[in-house]
Amino acid sequence: MKKVKILFGALAITATMGLVSCYTGSQYEEPETNKPANPANGGGNASNFNLSGYLEMKDIPAGSFKYADSDVTVAAFKIASTEVTQELYQEIMGSNPSHCADGAADGDVQGKRPVEKVSFYAALVFCNKLSSRSGLTPVYKIKDSTDTSAWGDIPTSDDNEWNAVIENKDADGFRLPHDEEWVFAALGDNASTYVGSDEDSAKTYFAGCIGNDNAPDYAWVKSNSDEKSHEVGKKNANSNGLYDMSGNVWEWCWDVHDEGGVNRVRRGGDYAAEGLDQISVWTRWDAPPSADWDTLGFRIVQKSE
Repeated sequence: MKKVKILFGALAITATMGLVSCYTGSQYEEPETNKPANPANGGGNASNFNLSGYLEMKDIPAGSFKYADSDVTVAAFKIASTEVTQELYQEIMGSNPSHCADGAADGDVQGKRPVEKVSFYAALVFCNKLSSRSGLTPVYKIKDSTDTSAWGDIPTSDDNEWNAVIENKDADGFRLPHDEEWVFAALGDNASTYVGSDEDSAKTYFAGCIGNDNAPDYAWVKSNSDEKSHEVGKKNANSNGLYDMSGNVWEWCWDVHDEGGVNRVRRGGDYAAEGLDQISVWTRWDAPPSADWDTLGFRIVQKSE
């Protein structure tokens, strides 16, 4: 267990040194002001919005697996088949903050590339707005309200009120995955053999395969990405029908990385990863909740019906 904590700490320190961007922009550039295209709190008419036109929610049955040194049971939930795309983010938030906002690879549809430069705070707003647009109960409460228009501007630095966000586990709206949910969904059928601890074998588990030789078939990394994000769903899916959980862009999780801290967990690695260990399901890094980095996006989940 000590080895795991030491490695996670080293990775977190490395993370603060920065990530390779699509082109040359700074990962600390302030995001654009988000001006919703529709009325406050998700706006628009829920009856005329169809999420299935953007992504598919996959059912993940309840199950158990080895997480770190513990056996963990995960309740059933739903998770998006892909990372949130630029076109979906634009539809809900009224802006596209992505650094990779042009220059799509041949055959890629620009709007279907994953959105990035999205902070944890901005992801909370997106989730509540999407829930309202979909006619569902928003999950997150800040300043004693689920109405995002009452939250004020999205912070660009650490904010105590936003860090105190409350998650309503009974709400049927959209949210960020919990750490264990993300790992369990990414492992798919391989969850039963995953050792989950600080062993070399754990680091060879990717979302869709075991072993370094096959990883590029499932993930965009530096060696095959031309150092840019790619349209979601172009690589192979894992056994749960989920794409890009290894590579393409990092994905926010709900959990605080270290007890008593404010940084949140990020998983999956990105298109600029030089080593496959960076996109391993085992890899668990952190980021400040206000971070709007060039390779940092997210995926949504929902409670099971």
